[in-house]
Amino acid sequence: MRTTMSIYLRAFPVRIRDLRTGEESEESVVLAKQQLQAAQLVGQSSKELIVRAYAERGYEVLDIGKADKQVVDLDLYGLYREAVRE
Repeated sequence: MRTTMSIYLRAFPVRIRDLRTGEESEESVVLAKQQLQAAQLVGQSSKELIVRAYAERGYEVLDIGKADKQVVDLDLYGLYREAVRE
């Protein structure tokens, strides 16, 4: 029997500055909808969650764009087989 799981993802484009070097760059941070909902339960917005995560790694967030929403369907059996092969 094949089992699957759907994960609802949000990809936020961010512009960041490395506080060690001053270098600016752009990248995307991908969060699961469940992570964002958990943050909301404690009164934290998605932007606050992203800023905190980057600050812990030594970056300043300069800008956060609008999230791209995607659903990813995972084949749990396939993932399990990959995990036990390693």
